[in-house]
Amino acid sequence: MINTLHLQTDQEQYHLVNMAYYAKISNEEFTVSERARLMEAQSEKSVIESNNIASDEYAALKTAYKDSFTSATLQTLEGELSGLQSQYTPEMTEEEREALNTSITAKQAEIDTEKAALVPGQEAALANLNAKQAEGTEALTAEIETLNTTIANALCRVTTMLTGVDEIEMVNGDSSALEAEIKVLEESKKNYPYNPDTDKTKPSELIDIENQIQAKIKEIDAIPKVEKDNTVYWEGFYGGCKRTSYNTKGGVHTLGGTPFRKNYAGVGYIYDPVRDAFYTDQPYASWTLDESSCYWQPPTPAPEGRGWYWKEDTTEWVDYYWQEPTYDQPYPSWTYDGVNWIAPVEFPSDGPMYVWNEEEQKWDLQVL
Repeated sequence: MINTLHLQTDQEQYHLVNMAYYAKISNEEFTVSERARLMEAQSEKSVIESNNIASDEYAALKTAYKDSFTSATLQTLEGELSGLQSQYTPEMTEEEREALNTSITAKQAEIDTEKAALVPGQEAALANLNAKQAEGTEALTAEIETLNTTIANALCRVTTMLTGVDEIEMVNGDSSALEAEIKVLEESKKNYPYNPDTDKTKPSELIDIENQIQAKIKEIDAIPKVEKDNTVYWEGFYGGCKRTSYNTKGGVHTLGGTPFRKNYAGVGYIYDPVRDAFYTDQPYASWTLDESSCYWQPPTPAPEGRGWYWKEDTTEWVDYYWQEPTYDQPYPSWTYDGVNWIAPVEFPSDGPMYVWNEEEQKWDLQVL
């Protein structure tokens, strides 16, 4: 029973270390204005491009682009080629056919040369066409590029946690060099023809080649397996996901491995694509993110011992319970005691309902 329990623990530990965990992420909440402006900019750009395409100048440039694929010289050469090809007849001698083929090949080479000479003109005509379509959209194009970059680099929220296959898969090592050698050996067998149905004895050279092939196959089988990281595959498989390491905390791998993305993620965490890291929301405006651990750090370290609470309005540690207000100050005269908002006058305790009168700084009996 002891050994069984120990084996189960090892298996559990193996899965904790090797099983891959993925965080489904979305940056929508952090890019609302950017996405809205991106749609507007793309729409504005599309209108300008449509107007450009509808212009007479664009139509003329489009015709010029179409015409750039031919020339008087090319048309003449293609006509001459067609004339040569029409000269084939069943009655031609072999010498006549060979001579005609030579002429056709030479003419085709002239055509290819002329077509190559037209390419720069085609590229210039296409550039002019594209430039006309994009005319007046330069500022919008730059803005769209900036918006896309901003959205791509924006913070993301972890919305779901997924469990995938083991992040590390053992696969066969590289055998490409040996496989190439086997291919060469297989080709060399053609130098020693052998038909088992008609030949009594297999050539000794062929036997030697086959022995070499078998030896190399054994070498391939003996190649040690290597680790393959499945991260890229499974992030693409799930879509909109980033792998997270169960054993990474504060930029350190707790089991001595390689830390990955600073911290193990959880629903509600932040994924920072610039830092390629997971971390929690900023707890207080005055706290800053430690780049090495991606933990939030206060302006001053907490005093030793327990029972200290951070007070953001004075940016200090206090030895009494304090939590930041969860709702706004109800009245200007009320103060916060770390738990609740307190009126300057104690609430009456005689039973009836009262409402606060901010102007007269007193509790008034509520009229129902």
